[in-house]
Amino acid sequence: MQMRISEFVESTNSATSPGEITELFKRAISSRGYERFAYGMLTNHGRYTFRDGISPPALVLDYPDDWIKHYFDRDYLSIDPIISRSPVMRQPFLWDELAKLSPEQNIFMSEANEAGLGHGICVPIHGPFGDSFAISMTSELSDADPSNALGELHVLAMQYHSAFFELIIENQPTDVVRLTPRERECLVWSARGKSSWDIGEILDISEHTVNFHLKNSMVKLDASSRILAVVKAIRMGLILP
Repeated sequence: MQMRISEFVESTNSATSPGEITELFKRAISSRGYERFAYGMLTNHGRYTFRDGISPPALVLDYPDDWIKHYFDRDYLSIDPIISRSPVMRQPFLWDELAKLSPEQNIFMSEANEAGLGHGICVPIHGPFGDSFAISMTSELSDADPSNALGELHVLAMQYHSAFFELIIENQPTDVVRLTPRERECLVWSARGKSSWDIGEILDISEHTVNFHLKNSMVKLDASSRILAVVKAIRMGLILP
């Protein structure tokens, strides 16, 4: 039985440890056919102090131990096409759709497939200070259908990052975010899956005005995408979708 997104958001918002949040995330993605994941911080501009000895780039590695050892022994971090492309991507992408790979990268992907990590989805995440993160979720099944689950996996990954990262950093931001009533309305309807055009019809305002309010919300919430703005607003108690 799939864990509902609303249940995942509520549970991770009330979780008190990174381990608890990770277990919830594993349950949520496994119910959608993705058994393993990796979560990394790809750039670090020194703005954060981490708790519990956590050190980027690898924040959580839920891959087979043999593969992790092989990966670092071979210095695959330097050629991993998922890692190299995530900072320049804005939307989730499928591993199977990676193109223009070098011979070394093709070997890497072939070996990942042999390790049971051949079919994956990567969700790039861009922080407010130029930092880049990525969450990759993998399935052993070649016939896994990502099209049905992609949107939900995107939201789950964003919420996981928001909840987990807040618990592992020492220096928490203290700025109070204040959204206007219209900004909150637009975020609520965006959380319900409505497009800018749909929201405009519902609120009787133009699509341009909807985009204006959503962009203002993203700036206030230090969010690089609508989904991340929605996740942050829910987590901060600013909206109830």
